[in-house]
Amino acid sequence: LGERRYGFVTATHRFSMSEPGRGETVTECLYAEPVYLLDEVDSHLLVHSQEGYLGFLPSSDVRRVTEEEFERHQSGRRVILQSDCEPTNGFRLRAGTQLKWTQETEKALVAMLPDGMNVSIPKSKCRLEADRSATVEQVLRNALELQDAPYQWGGKTSDGIDCSGLVQLAFQSVGIHLPRDSNQQFLIGRLTATRWHLGGLRRGDTMYFVGAHGRIRHTAIYLGDDQFLQAVSPVVTISSLNPKDSNYDPRRHATFVFGKRLF
Repeated sequence: LGERRYGFVTATHRFSMSEPGRGETVTECLYAEPVYLLDEVDSHLLVHSQEGYLGFLPSSDVRRVTEEEFERHQSGRRVILQSDCEPTNGFRLRAGTQLKWTQETEKALVAMLPDGMNVSIPKSKCRLEADRSATVEQVLRNALELQDAPYQWGGKTSDGIDCSGLVQLAFQSVGIHLPRDSNQQFLIGRLTATRWHLGGLRRGDTMYFVGAHGRIRHTAIYLGDDQFLQAVSPVVTISSLNPKDSNYDPRRHATFVFGKRLF
């Protein structure tokens, strides 16, 4: 698909399908939802949605962009619609739609559409996404307190801890209870990075890796600047995805599949 392997849904809402234009319904995608593009068949794009589902959308309903455009439009806080709204004549957005916030007026939140146009959404119809940066930093502080703790399969304390126990304990301290195992935890949150798009990772994102049989077998917490905290034998350690770093972990780099954001 070239450089434009990323996109945003341009239909106000559209069902993705198991086959191009037919088959079973997979899920419903809303306007401006970010999607990763995997293939194009019969004027339909196979997309990986932020909820983790794979399905086909009409190519005409996706605005294809470069990686730089994709990341730039997703940066910053979001305006989240709480009820259906028609910001311009004939353009109806559905509750749950998330747009890029640009500014606030007395009665409205101004948001940017994927094509760069700004629209005003009445405050009665939407809310501004909360700034979770302080909470993310608390998660990371809790996680980093376990650095150098011994690895123990099934462990959940500083006396011995495994990869999913590390992630679970870090988030539990801020009131988020995750399932126990990595192959359950990966269902939580929204997709932010794939094996070919590491640039979407942000501090506090959870990371998932496959084992020998192609199933999720390992998890970690992203710290920023290619660094991540993981529970491995013999101790919890900070590793890197960057081959130039002394703590580079080639095994995890090769088996990384996606990142998720819980906030």
